[in-house]
Amino acid sequence: MTPTALLRLLAALLLLTLSVVPIAVPRAAAAQESTTPFLQVRVDDVTPDIVTTTSEPVVTVTGTVLNVGDRPVRDVVVRLEDAAAVSTPTGLRTDLTGNVDQYEPVADFITLTPELGRGQQVPFVLSYPLRSSDRPSLSIEQPGVYPVMVNVNGTPDYGAPARLDDARFLLPVLGVPPDPAAGSADAVTAVEPPDTSRPVQLTLLWPIADRPRLAAGAPGGTTPVRLVDDDLATSLAAGGRLDTLLSAVEFATSPQVDTDGLVRTATCLAIDPDLLVTVNAMTGGYVVNDGPDAGPGTPTRPGTGQAAAVAWLNRLKALAKRICVAPTTYAQADLDALRRVGDPGLSHIATAAAGDVVDQILGIASVRGATLVGDGPLTGPAVRLLSEQAPTVAIAASPSATDDGTETGTDTAPVRYTPRLVAAPFDPAVGAALAGAGTEPTTPGYLDPALDIPLRPESEVARRQSALGALLWRSLNPDVAPRTQILMPPLAWNLRPDDAQAMFTAVATAINAGLAQPRPLTAVIGEGNAVPPEPTAALPGDDVGDPAARFDDAVVSGIAAVTGRLWGLTGALTTDPRTGLTGYGYTAPLREDMLRALSQSVPPDTRNGLAQQRLTTVGSTVDDMFGAVTIVNPGGSYTLATERSPLPLALRNDLPVPIRVRLDVDAPPGMTVSDMGEIELPPGYLPLRVPIEVHFTQRFAVDVALRTADGLPLGEPVRLSVHSNAYGKVLFFITLSAGAVLVLLAGRRLWHRFRGQPDPADLDRPDPLEVALRYDESADPPLSRSGRDRSGPSGGAT
Repeated sequence: MTPTALLRLLAALLLLTLSVVPIAVPRAAAAQESTTPFLQVRVDDVTPDIVTTTSEPVVTVTGTVLNVGDRPVRDVVVRLEDAAAVSTPTGLRTDLTGNVDQYEPVADFITLTPELGRGQQVPFVLSYPLRSSDRPSLSIEQPGVYPVMVNVNGTPDYGAPARLDDARFLLPVLGVPPDPAAGSADAVTAVEPPDTSRPVQLTLLWPIADRPRLAAGAPGGTTPVRLVDDDLATSLAAGGRLDTLLSAVEFATSPQVDTDGLVRTATCLAIDPDLLVTVNAMTGGYVVNDGPDAGPGTPTRPGTGQAAAVAWLNRLKALAKRICVAPTTYAQADLDALRRVGDPGLSHIATAAAGDVVDQILGIASVRGATLVGDGPLTGPAVRLLSEQAPTVAIAASPSATDDGTETGTDTAPVRYTPRLVAAPFDPAVGAALAGAGTEPTTPGYLDPALDIPLRPESEVARRQSALGALLWRSLNPDVAPRTQILMPPLAWNLRPDDAQAMFTAVATAINAGLAQPRPLTAVIGEGNAVPPEPTAALPGDDVGDPAARFDDAVVSGIAAVTGRLWGLTGALTTDPRTGLTGYGYTAPLREDMLRALSQSVPPDTRNGLAQQRLTTVGSTVDDMFGAVTIVNPGGSYTLATERSPLPLALRNDLPVPIRVRLDVDAPPGMTVSDMGEIELPPGYLPLRVPIEVHFTQRFAVDVALRTADGLPLGEPVRLSVHSNAYGKVLFFITLSAGAVLVLLAGRRLWHRFRGQPDPADLDRPDPLEVALRYDESADPPLSRSGRDRSGPSGGAT
């Protein structure tokens, strides 16, 4: 090989090497820097879910590891880790996400599989005692709430070994059972019971609520009732969401299970009046929207949940007679947004009047004096709104604003903000943990974003464990003050039957173990009202909670405008004596639609969009109602016979109730219109004759409009073409003068005739008799009286 050929060969090899390096390095780097998950660990069961002194001393975690990535993963290993007991409410959130430095391994890694291909999964079982002197254990010596983590490592294709996923949950330990594997004389075998010297005064508000289902834009008297979907048919039936919630509280508070009535004393049903209105309407039959639109003209199909609604409502009525019931705000309306709307009537319906709806449908007397704020924050505007109503105790989350993400205000002692309002706070970390349980985990709007944690990657079992741990945390920490606790789950809670049963079991266990004592809602209200009127605390800020859950200003201003018009129309409506339908009842569903538009049960990412859609539909209906009362356009012209001929009109009312109206006639100069005052226009047609007076003769236009008694325009104004034959004052004087002349002339003639004198007006005229004789003599031939010709016979011989 010549030197030149050798150089060419070396250059080609170098070029080939350089071309390979850029391909191999990026693939390795991409494997390390990819944000796509490779593995997902799912906790399927934790036994026991609540550790007590009589439970099994071994904790078993069962789960599954899934390959959710785009490549195989080799050397898949798993181990169990735990951390020290949660010492602050913030730890109930922060220990479940972010840094893992506080976790310590319980034992070494266990190899699950040498390789896990794409889409494959492998089960695991991790079982360790709570404490042990001779084998790996969780090293739990005292009661408390302990964070536990399942750590999964592996080596992705084109990557290096790394922690690829973890699953975290809380393990509540009410008491530490003995270790049966140790000797009886060993101190480690001693039972560690909980400290029951300072039990928590516990109140549980069990939600019976749902997101708004009634279709917007349907006024009162509309039959059949129309729903946006038929999800309630499934929810109310056996195994559905609302059936699960009702069945759980029925069972847990039944005399057979709750023999001492302690759980029943601590529990109060938090019922949304809007749900009761909807279910009650379903019992009479209903239809469901069968199209993408939401307006009144949407095609419908028959609903399938009438029987389920009847059965469920009857069960709720029976339960309400033996347990505490308290209303939520109507449709779970956002009080902060409602304050920005600035409509006192709408605010009254959402708060003070909500209990009347519950009492009427369930046939009970619900607990009054409390406002269940629910899933939103108690902001400064919300405090001002409630302070304008009757004195109340607001059950709301404690402000959870954080400075550094590590501490939060969790004081649950009652605090007076105004002379008419006391807040009875609940721990937002606990409420958020409860909201994370179930099939549709949510993050409440009152939670500060700094305390938000991912919910979807965790399994339902892991989220339920965290909820149980948060529920029991204050009971297991006797040094935390005050010793009161309100459990406020999300109002649209979506639990499986085992989730609901676990919640009531935890409450019953805490009460029976002496860690908690039942405190009825009436006691919460009494303690709140007992707070001295002075001094008052500074009002919460206007931006408390999650900004993403806030309703847009456009939605708020639109609701204010539509509601104002609706109140104006309602004030003009009266009662139809034939049907008994009142104007207030006719427009009430549309006002309630405005509260449904502000419902906090709708997820924040779709909240404003659905609110705007409902607002648009209701606004269109209100426009149609204003347009349903109008003046019938004659389509031609009127001719007035005299200057005082009335103006004929016809009014039309397509509403099912009478309405008080006024005519607004824009008359031209020279025309006066008598005010007809307030007219009660019944449904149908009403002919009118408007008194007018015209002082000129010509064709002119008259604009006639219809308004409510308070001046709101109704329908479209009508322009009438009118022709007047009247001459006004000139005609009057001409006629009067002509009449006087005629009277004078006739009187003079009669005067001269009575005196036998000729009328001077006749002196220049010939004598009528002479004229007649002269005419007779000049006739040729002259005629006789018999009419014959005097010159000869008429028909015979001469």
